[in-house]
Amino acid sequence: MKASLAVRTSCWCAEHPSAVIALWLVFVAAAELPGFAGGTRLGDGSLSDPDVAANWWPVVAAPIAVVVSAPFSRLLLLVSALFISIVTATSAAMLDAVSESAAMSPLAGNAALLVVITVAVQHMLFALCRSREAVASGNDASRAARIVASTAGNAALVSGGTLAVSLTAVALVAAPALAPLATALLVVVLVATVASLSLLPALNDRVLASAKPLPPLPSALKVGHLPRFVRPTAIAAGVLTLGTAAVYGSVRVFAPACAGCRPLATDLDVCGVTTLLVVLGLATLAAYRRPVVAVATFLLNGVAVLAGLGMLALLVDPLPGWAPMVLVVALLVPANHLQIHLLHRLRSETLAGMSRRNTVAHTCRRAWSASGGALLVTVVMWLVWGLTERGDVREFALATTLVLVVDTTIVRLLLLPRLAVLGGRTSWWRPVR
Repeated sequence: MKASLAVRTSCWCAEHPSAVIALWLVFVAAAELPGFAGGTRLGDGSLSDPDVAANWWPVVAAPIAVVVSAPFSRLLLLVSALFISIVTATSAAMLDAVSESAAMSPLAGNAALLVVITVAVQHMLFALCRSREAVASGNDASRAARIVASTAGNAALVSGGTLAVSLTAVALVAAPALAPLATALLVVVLVATVASLSLLPALNDRVLASAKPLPPLPSALKVGHLPRFVRPTAIAAGVLTLGTAAVYGSVRVFAPACAGCRPLATDLDVCGVTTLLVVLGLATLAAYRRPVVAVATFLLNGVAVLAGLGMLALLVDPLPGWAPMVLVVALLVPANHLQIHLLHRLRSETLAGMSRRNTVAHTCRRAWSASGGALLVTVVMWLVWGLTERGDVREFALATTLVLVVDTTIVRLLLLPRLAVLGGRTSWWRPVR
């Protein structure tokens, strides 16, 4: 079967790493130089203003690279820092350009930059973990690059495509106040997707071609090493926590518990949120052609939104009017990328003949090194943003950190794999060869 566009693009970039890296560096330099001269406006603030996130992205990128590259080699440390810095700088420059025609606030720019760093880290870690698996299986650098392109590259294309379609629909049908935020997220998602299909394979080729071999895969903790009661207890506690938060979120959205509290529905663009959830589910159905996966995506995203809103309303009092919508998009965009990577894993393991139980255990164990690292980076970024801000923004950032932890661990790594494997291998779509 002919290789897909994503595989061919990634393989070409892996074969010409110097040219691809040089082109990206030239583009970033050309895009950033006008900002150094005077800075273009982003709503009421400027990206050259120290209070705006674009000016402290190098400070954030450095500890991120250290955190995610600590288990790896020094070369991977440099690769991680370079990839995150280029993606973030490009996103900031594109947001500057888009802000000239869209009424985009500095808060929307800050949230979009935090999201793009999270997404970039997810792409990078999944690609690097795939590279180590391919090398550990005895493949040479060229074959390993093709394996990474056909797995992590395809996942990046699917996740970027589904989010691009969903955010475009939201920008078209949502209220005018939500359109700038959706536009900002659309811009950064496209930048992260293009970089993961071009820049990341080129940098990954440098790592694979290094004379120093990659460190071996860390030994994973097996379920059998834990007492039998640990797993069901953890599942029950997670489901109970998520359900309680979702019920409280539903009450706060539609019928506030106290007389002085206003319903969150007044601050939510119901049409925009519904459009985002529905289009994400339909895009997942189009990508995998499996109704069970699409329904699970829709339901889990809805429960995650309600639970996140409930936790936000509980932790932030009084709740600013902009907070619910920013939380929804900041939650669903990175979660969709992690979800697509997990679904790719689940599909490949199921079609390989694994049982449902082994598929879930193997997928979660293999994906944890990447998703856990991405979660750690996400927590660090939101904590840094919260600790450097004041007032409502600080409370919102700290509450969002907890919401993202709950969503990643309970919704994506605990519930999604168990729902997606219902029906076994018969309902997964296999391309015709």
